Amino acid sequence: MKFFDLKSFYILTDIKDHKENKNKLLSLINRIEVSSIHNNQDSISQTDWHLGKETKREYIDFFYKMIEPYMNNMAIKLKCKSWDISNAWYQTYKKLDTHGWHIHENNNYTNVYYLDLPKQNIKTELYDVKYNKIIDEIQIEEGQLFTFPAHIIHRSPPNTFNKSKTIISFNSNFKQINL
Repeated sequence: MKFFDLKSFYILTDIKDHKENKNKLLSLINRIEVSSIHNNQDSISQTDWHLGKETKREYIDFFYKMIEPYMNNMAIKLKCKSWDISNAWYQTYKKLDTHGWHIHENNNYTNVYYLDLPKQNIKTELYDVKYNKIIDEIQIEEGQLFTFPAHIIHRSPPNTFNKSKTIISFNSNFKQINL
C-alpha cells in the first residue's frame, strides 16, 4: 500500500460574539448533571457525552442559534446547500485531563468550539498518518471554531495548567452539492 498526498484543509472560524456569550454558555453548562470519563486513554473531568439526546441541555439550543450563521456560511464555502449536526457535547479538562487519539465515525466533519482556552498548547492536536507525526503548526485561540475532516486522528493533549479548558464539540455533515 502506498500513501499519496492529497491536499486537504481545516477551517478556523472566529465567533464574533464569543465574549458576549461565553459566560452565558458556561452558566448553562453548569446547570447540567456532572458526568466524567476516566479510563486507560481518557480523563475528562466534566462532560455530558453520556447523557442521551432526549436530555434537555439549554446550552445546546443557545449554542446552535449562535453558530447557525457561521455554519450556513461554511456550507456555502463548501459548495453545499445544507448542513446538519448529528450530535454535540461539552467537555471540561482540568489539570492533567486528556482525551486520547480518536476519530469521529460516520460524520463529514468534527468541530471544536473553544469556549475557554487558557493556553494555546492544550488545543486539539491532529495526527498525520502518512508522516507519523503530530500536526503542530495550527494556531487556535479561544472563541474560535475549529473544523476538520472527522476521519483525521486527533486528541486533546494533557492539560498541564491549573486553569480548565472547556470546549463544545459537535459532528456535522454538509449535503446537497451546489457547484
